[in-house]
Formats: sequence, C-alpha cells, structure tokens
Amino acid sequence: MKIGEKIAKARKNINLTQDQLAELLVVTRQTISKWESNLAFPETAKVSKLAEVLKVSCDYLLRDDKSMTAEVSMQSSNSYVVDWTKLYPILGEYQNTVDYKQYHNIFTKMIKEMMTTYNYSLDNTILVLKDLLYKAYLDKQKEEK
Repeated sequence: MKIGEKIAKARKNINLTQDQLAELLVVTRQTISKWESNLAFPETAKVSKLAEVLKVSCDYLLRDDKSMTAEVSMQSSNSYVVDWTKLYPILGEYQNTVDYKQYHNIFTKMIKEMMTTYNYSLDNTILVLKDLLYKAYLDKQKEEK
C-alpha cells in the first residue's frame, strides 16, 4: 500500500474528512487530496504531525509494506516470540483508543458459550470464531464497495 492509500485509510478509520485533516495540519484540502492520490507527498516536517493526528506511526506511513517484517526474538532454546506490532502498528496503538477491556469481556463470554454449547475445544472454538469474523469482514467489504 502506498503512502497516499495509508493516509486515506487512517483518516477514514478515525472518521475525519479531508477538510478536517487539512485544518488540523494547517494545509489545504487540495493538499490532502494530492497526498491521498499519491500526486504529492507530505513534507518531512508534516509526517510526524500527520502520524500523530491519524493515530498511526511514522513507520506505518513511510515504510514500504514489503520491507515491513514481524520481529522475531528467541525467548528460550525452543521458543520464539513474535512482535506483530512491527508489521501491524495498530496492534500496539489500539489500546490507547479502544475500550479493549469491554471487547475482551465480550470475546471471553463468546468463547465460553461456544465451548459449553457445542462442546468444542478451545482451539476449535477459536478457529470457528476466526472463520465467523472473517465472513463478517468479507460482508463488510462488499457493503463498502
């Protein structure tokens, strides 16, 4: 995804119009439009403020997706830990804006209910819920088109 697409996506994720973003950054709406169309790029001095307003990292905006990789570190001789926030910065940022405890409680109840109702194992329950979430995602994508 190019920087313009990332700017547009992040702006829409926080429900800002191009006019509102332009006002916050002290630029014109046309400037925002050019950035989002990849016809122009934000000045270096604007990137930090842009990332702050859009609630994303500068890395997210500037890095080529192909160069982004998850950071893997060895925890013990046979165990590795993957830091997915390097690949998906939103995973490190959402806890500052989303009432994650509320969603955690909802998901926990869903897991317990499915395990009890259908006698599924924890792993099978998670797989089913992932599949259902993916189907809902596909439906939402169709709605947006």
